[in-house]
Amino acid sequence: MNMTKKKVVTHHGTFHADEVVAIAVLEEMFGEVDIVRTRDEKLFEGADFVVDVGGGKFDHHTNDKEYRDNKIPYASAGLIWREFGRDLIRMHGVEEEKEIDNIYGAIDSSFMQGLDAIDNGVRFHQEIPIPDLSMIIKSFNPNWNSEDNEEECFREALKLAKTVFRNVFQGQLSVYDAKKFIKDAYQNRKQKKLLILEQSSPWQQALMEIDKKEEVLFVIFPDNRNGYRIQAVRKQPHSFEARKDLPESWAGLDGAELNAVIDIDDAIFCHPARFIAGAESFESIMKMANIAINE
Repeated sequence: MNMTKKKVVTHHGTFHADEVVAIAVLEEMFGEVDIVRTRDEKLFEGADFVVDVGGGKFDHHTNDKEYRDNKIPYASAGLIWREFGRDLIRMHGVEEEKEIDNIYGAIDSSFMQGLDAIDNGVRFHQEIPIPDLSMIIKSFNPNWNSEDNEEECFREALKLAKTVFRNVFQGQLSVYDAKKFIKDAYQNRKQKKLLILEQSSPWQQALMEIDKKEEVLFVIFPDNRNGYRIQAVRKQPHSFEARKDLPESWAGLDGAELNAVIDIDDAIFCHPARFIAGAESFESIMKMANIAINE
């Protein structure tokens, strides 16, 4: 990769999440960049990227605004992600085009689209404002009565945006990394309706893709704090409805009460919504699984 710093131009004045995140993505792709904040087109000369200003490829303030298939318009964050997202994913060792598309789409739908929508004035109606990244980045702008330097404030906001984007990006890569682990456990499982994992991992998305016949009802995995957990598999990725709930008689119980119902001595809890429960030993969590499956 060319080690010469890329030159990125964006507008000066009040900054917003879309251009800050766009530059964060560029720095993930190309390393640290030189940033020029201006609206003077004479200073655009020699820029590698002009973002959120100037009416070019990465500016959405034009009459021919671009929209996704779901009608969410693009802003500069989404435009940069559309251009470089797949290449950035490839840089992290992902080779299969289907998986690249999956990771790209997951980050676009869960992160970029919200930023783009807000910058374009598309919001869901809410009685109570919910803090989001757009609001938080906007708060870095100097107040009217402060003497803070705008350039320094912008760079502080960029640090935050890079951290948040990196977390989102690495999170999706970890889902990809978990797929082989989940697939191996799925193919070697001893009970059709139960998946047992040797370590905790982001299994939900991978299992949805692998378990086309929706055979698995519950997943067992070790908890990072103590013991084991049994969790119900959702019917859909973003649904709270499970393929099968844990027994109604367990709902909201913990400790001695749950022990008495199940006839074990190390139960930890069962969530009132009956989607997850825990026990200290593998033997006990297996007993809970067999009861839940057969009830």
